[in-house]
Amino acid sequence: SMGAPRSRAPSAGRLPTTAKVAAVGTGMAFAWSALLWAPACEHAAVVQCIGASPLTFCGHAAPERRSPSIGRDIAMRAVTDPREITRLISTSETAAAVLDTVGQFVNRSTFNQIHVSTAFVKLAKVQSTIEQRDKESATMIRLVNELRYFLSKRSLTAQISANIFWAIVSMEKQMPQLMPLVPELMPMIQLVAKDMVAQHISNVMWAFARCKIDAGASESLFETLAERAFLHADAFEEQHIANIFWASGKLHKCGAPISPFLDVLPMLLGVAAQRAHAMTAQAIANTLWGIADLRHVVSITAFDRDLIPRLADATIKKAPRFTDRQFELAIPEIVCAFAKLQIQHRPLLKTIATLCQKKGVLMNMNDWGLCALTWSYAEVIQDAELSEFRKGLREEVARRGLSEERISQSQAGPDVWLL
Repeated sequence: SMGAPRSRAPSAGRLPTTAKVAAVGTGMAFAWSALLWAPACEHAAVVQCIGASPLTFCGHAAPERRSPSIGRDIAMRAVTDPREITRLISTSETAAAVLDTVGQFVNRSTFNQIHVSTAFVKLAKVQSTIEQRDKESATMIRLVNELRYFLSKRSLTAQISANIFWAIVSMEKQMPQLMPLVPELMPMIQLVAKDMVAQHISNVMWAFARCKIDAGASESLFETLAERAFLHADAFEEQHIANIFWASGKLHKCGAPISPFLDVLPMLLGVAAQRAHAMTAQAIANTLWGIADLRHVVSITAFDRDLIPRLADATIKKAPRFTDRQFELAIPEIVCAFAKLQIQHRPLLKTIATLCQKKGVLMNMNDWGLCALTWSYAEVIQDAELSEFRKGLREEVARRGLSEERISQSQAGPDVWLL
């Protein structure tokens, strides 16, 4: 069972408490990545129990991690309740603190699937604090080995599988060495997809869209996810909807076998329209961007009837309260999506132009956002009333030396434009 203690001798897939990686043969050394991703049989050959020495990587001991206080260490040793272990991991404020906490419990029989999932999710949420020593730590290796152990037992739930998938992909830039775990997760994702609900589906679709590798997703998996989305449509919240539309657009453009899921999107339109007023700036942007990417495979008439006007109205109402950061990231995507859809929503375009001029955000806007606004306002609307704003965009583009080609390329999106 999920929280049940287990008793077993340390296996090749689980490092013993006092383990040290030793060179096999004269002069051999093992890199962290080689140990982490080696098959289980290879782990057995390089693990030795020798006192309490730290793990050794490439001939150098991994830096010892110091806990914040001796008192805290003693207090954690007394913890036996699995729920308290989960709380301690989830309330850690840095990657170092997460790993310090995991290190106290990872070799206990009470350390379970929930703890593994909580640790990965928390690391993703505090990934800005991840340092090189965290990536190379013995605890990180043990945590990965725990995940592999539970994968080998096929003992992860739908929620845990979806959360871990989301967390690993979220950390792709910070910890790319975790990405080889994604294909290993796929059999588990396939197995538990039949039990997924709205949040799980949202996380899985988002993670697939963000993956830079072939995760091995099959059409049957997307068919199962589509069936689950149909059953739980009313449970989709604003962020779930934004993730679904954005991910569906990305996956369709890259040729993923998501045809079964596309059949569900029209059914989600009504739910999305009901949630539009509560969406954040980025959720509105992601939803519209997904719709624009899907414009050739899903009827725009269906979108335009209810959802798009509501998204436009929500943007107009919320825009005066947007931060400069939201103007830099979300507004160019919203305006560019309307341009790609060839929808001239004058109240929206005029509101954005007025606020951009009032806030003076153009000089600090990223290059893609500036090019996207320049292309969009030239593409969609030629009102004389907006001529000053278009002129301002052109002057800033010229000041930065951005070419007409780059302006045109902006419609592909920031991730493609930056390549």
